[in-house]
Amino acid sequence: MNGHRPKILHIITSLAVGGAQHHLLRLLEGLSENYECHLIYFKDDDLLKEFEGITSSVTKIQMDGVYGFVRMPALVRQVARGEYSFVHTHLLKADFWGMIASKIAGVDCVVSSKHNAEVSLQNTFVRIVHSWISRGNRRIIALSSAVAEYMIQFGGVRGPRLIVIHYGIDELTEKMSSTPTSMIRSELGVPERAPVAVCVARIDPQKNHQLLLQAWGRVVIDHPDAFLIIIGGTQLGGDHYVERLCNMVIEMGLEDRVVFTGLRSDVDNFLATADIAVMSSRWEGLGLALLEAMKHGLPVVATRVGGIVEVVDDGVTGILVGDDDAPALASAIGAVLSDTHKAKEMGEAGRRRIVSHFSADDMIDKTLAVYSEMSLQ
Repeated sequence: MNGHRPKILHIITSLAVGGAQHHLLRLLEGLSENYECHLIYFKDDDLLKEFEGITSSVTKIQMDGVYGFVRMPALVRQVARGEYSFVHTHLLKADFWGMIASKIAGVDCVVSSKHNAEVSLQNTFVRIVHSWISRGNRRIIALSSAVAEYMIQFGGVRGPRLIVIHYGIDELTEKMSSTPTSMIRSELGVPERAPVAVCVARIDPQKNHQLLLQAWGRVVIDHPDAFLIIIGGTQLGGDHYVERLCNMVIEMGLEDRVVFTGLRSDVDNFLATADIAVMSSRWEGLGLALLEAMKHGLPVVATRVGGIVEVVDDGVTGILVGDDDAPALASAIGAVLSDTHKAKEMGEAGRRRIVSHFSADDMIDKTLAVYSEMSLQ
């Protein structure tokens, strides 16, 4: 039976830990029943084992910088020999090289998923190139309405080819948060009853941790026993950026109230330990980390940017504030920490919102419908 499944090639720029990669993992898992899925990636091996476990083949072809032109023939050969029904690309560099290789290899059905409001598209040259490349896409899937609007404004993408399919995640299972909260708190040096806010985000400028730390300095005035747990590694920011944030914590005297965990594979356990999820991003395509937090029943305080407004029902599942307003961010966090009854109500509402608006099954079904529609054309 497996031999009769149509073959699809997904191409993604990086397998570093991030929202686009986790989205693709869940998507491939759901598509594998109907399609034989192969994967090509250009850099970063963080999630390689996870992808190898759910795809028929995973191939790395380094396409960064001058390597793109040098290794283009290898990419074309890989696409051509696969006899794929579709090629589905993720992230800008994969969109660019994947489209060119597909056309040379004779694959006309190309889908592109847009995961974020890519700032580089505001550059005129990049926008022109992206608009030209996008003409070859049979379908363009935006992961939120905010991303779709951004693509219309800056990506040169218009028309019925552009559709929105939200991120989807699975409901909470007991296995996801099996580690006792006392063990997690002990590891972090957090007292058992101390309030905990958690921020799950790459340590990169987009996430604006400076704003969060400024707000946290205000929060601990009224909540001196509260802890802020920051989970994530860095990509674009680099070690220098992380060092700047750590120095900021020291300068503000928050060393005993802020914990950087680095990259973790057991994020669910930390979410199960927390009382509130926070995010201070300058922009977001959607905010997968917030969906995961809501799945755990956490109220959310975040900046009112991009797709976050589609995730968080302001005043119902959390509180949204301006994207450069530390006092407002601090006030919102403090309000949630001060009212445990309201926080619980928001968390329960968030969990219901995940089921009704952001289910993995719905995401997979809608993607399969796109594939089926293209097969009939």
